[in-house]
Amino acid sequence: MRKLIVAAAIAAASLSPAAFADEGAAKFSTSTSTIGEIMEHEGAKAAFVKVMPELAANPDLQQGYDFTLVDVQSYVPDQITDEKLKELDAELAKVE
Repeated sequence: MRKLIVAAAIAAASLSPAAFADEGAAKFSTSTSTIGEIMEHEGAKAAFVKVMPELAANPDLQQGYDFTLVDVQSYVPDQITDEKLKELDAELAKVE
């Protein structure tokens, strides 16, 4: 019985969310992080301002804080191009 409990505990531990986490995965992404999450983190915000300074300076940006940049791309396609998203994702991948 004791072996069964130990085996169950080991199995449960191996199924924890940490076991599935990709340690090399970027913390921020244009497709999974909201604009608000990016703007609240100093390093991510710096990357955003570097790649998209005109959008970062837009006084209406806060209206989009609950959305990802990919979500709002269709509303401002001249400012959020596929190339800019790729460039920002590369910068965000450097953020710790």
